[in-house]
Amino acid sequence: MENKTIFMIFSLIMVLLSFSHPTLAIEGDNDEPPLISDDEFDAAIAMSPTSNDYNVNMYRKYSKKQKDYLKNCSKKMDVPYQCAEEVLVEILLNKSASRDCCRGIVKAGKECHMEFMNLFFQVYQLKRFSSKKFSKANAIWNRCSTEIGAVSPFSG
Repeated sequence: MENKTIFMIFSLIMVLLSFSHPTLAIEGDNDEPPLISDDEFDAAIAMSPTSNDYNVNMYRKYSKKQKDYLKNCSKKMDVPYQCAEEVLVEILLNKSASRDCCRGIVKAGKECHMEFMNLFFQVYQLKRFSSKKFSKANAIWNRCSTEIGAVSPFSG
């Protein structure tokens, strides 16, 4: 019996509150849609750059010296292209990159590795993970350098 009384009082309060604020159902002056026509919407979409445009423009901002440095780093690493993918998988999914990729990272050095990580995290698709850039890059470096150790010129 007590539950019915509480429910009835609650229902009565809700009904009285809804009657006391009838202005919520009236259309205001500011309730126009933000875009007036489909043409304006299409124009707004046409002006926004694609992720590929963003990446191309981002890479163009690098100086020739920076681009040359990154090219030299990639030559030092001397690893197949799938290593970049393996490193990204390690960053995003916590699956370790192969020993060959680690060997290339350690061979190129920490500075090269950090510059590549900086480049990776500027790519549009990875930009949202940039807050983890420093910790992930260091974690990969620490794991690889521990696993591989110091690479001598005679170690293959």
